[in-house]
Amino acid sequence: MKKQILIMVAALGLLTACDPSKDSIGMPGNSSLTDDQLGSGFTTKQYADDTYTSEAPDGNYFTFFTSPSRVVTVYQLDDEGNRNVLASGKANGTFKIVPKRGNPTQQTYFVETRDFNGNIITAEKTATVYVPQELEPAVRWLASDAYGSKTWKWDTEYRGGPVWGNLGYAAGDDWTSGIWWGATPEELTGQLQHSDTGVATGEENSAATMVIYDDGNIACFDAGGNQIRKGKYSVEDWSMERHIASVDGSIANWAYGKLKTTEGAILFPFQINSGGNKPTEFEIIDMDANHLRLIYAAPGTGGWGEATWWAFTSHSDDEAALTNFDTKDWTWDTEFREDGAVWGNLGYAAGEDWTSGIWWGSNPEGLTGQLQHSDTGVATGEESANAFMTFNWKTGKVSSFNADGAEIRSGNYSVTWMGGEPDQPSIDGSQAKWAYGTLTTDPGSILFPFQINSGGKKPTDFEIMQLDADHMKLIYAAEGTGGWGEATWWAFKKK
Repeated sequence: MKKQILIMVAALGLLTACDPSKDSIGMPGNSSLTDDQLGSGFTTKQYADDTYTSEAPDGNYFTFFTSPSRVVTVYQLDDEGNRNVLASGKANGTFKIVPKRGNPTQQTYFVETRDFNGNIITAEKTATVYVPQELEPAVRWLASDAYGSKTWKWDTEYRGGPVWGNLGYAAGDDWTSGIWWGATPEELTGQLQHSDTGVATGEENSAATMVIYDDGNIACFDAGGNQIRKGKYSVEDWSMERHIASVDGSIANWAYGKLKTTEGAILFPFQINSGGNKPTEFEIIDMDANHLRLIYAAPGTGGWGEATWWAFTSHSDDEAALTNFDTKDWTWDTEFREDGAVWGNLGYAAGEDWTSGIWWGSNPEGLTGQLQHSDTGVATGEESANAFMTFNWKTGKVSSFNADGAEIRSGNYSVTWMGGEPDQPSIDGSQAKWAYGTLTTDPGSILFPFQINSGGKKPTDFEIMQLDADHMKLIYAAEGTGGWGEATWWAFKKK
């Protein structure tokens, strides 16, 4: 009898020990856990690299540990209070905080878990991380705020081939009206009397490049990637409006700023008809995400006096084209096709020119008759030529608006870019050089974000068929789509 009583007492003791309200604070999932206790039990180490080998007090890469061990979610909040999850579903692991230029070095993040009763416990943490120094606006265009360098080539499309030549200086508000003559890159081999050596270097080629770095360096390369020369640069008196007077003073608002370099830093850096003079100060006469045009006029040059011009282009910087490293509005490109179509279907990977596969398209207003392709069947206002979407560089968000500016929907975006060449193959593999990259968004973020004939599916990965300062074309083809299989296309332009 006594033995049975002892067994019952022991059993009651076990039941009492399993009462969650009586758990020790050291037990995971303790119901009495507080925010402070969660925070004090969450520790990190910071590293300078994503291999987690070099510890750094301001590192962007973190390892984290919980004690006692408990599964947590680590996240940050954006300006609108939306979560950006850094790590989830682990008691120990890694995450990164890599702010874009100009953001505070002191970053706030949150650690969240649930107690034994399902209550959410949240601890607020701060960390000092490395943030690159914000670039001057002009350097953003020249050297990229996204990649730290930008590759420029001769702009052979600017005037149908010529990229360097002479002009009558300050001939009018439109500087191009003074252009007398120009040579294509390959024709520069016949213009070596203007160089300081008379010897070709490899820059006399359409595939020659000029890489401008955000640390103030420039390097020029031949078509094979061999360095020709290098130098330093700086930008002075830059403004988004023309405000610098011409050398002779005849035009008050002539140039946007001045590019100063060491001698010979740019491609074919020679003043025309000067016996090889290499200028070190150029007027920036045009510059945007994809174009750089320079003029050199010697001191004392008067109106219609001889000056030298250069034309370069770059397609290596997708964020510059997409966002201007700020916010940028895009609308429907009704000028893309004569019928004004901006969304429709096509036979996928029909040829190297993707437009050859287009079967059909609707103009913006016509989309009100295509609502069977949406997820609600209800017009939202994006079915208008004046609807637009805004890409925000700092927040990484894209938002769509109706013509009156009322928000329709929004989401996060990111870009996988192939460096300015169509080196991404088609889904079916038939086209080796098909797309320039991929735009990834949350579902429904862009204008009329519906796959055609899909019952309202909102794709999240779009092939980028064109992206420059003025135009963006996208395609969505479902996984497994073969050549001439149905895909969806979109056409946008800068607002």
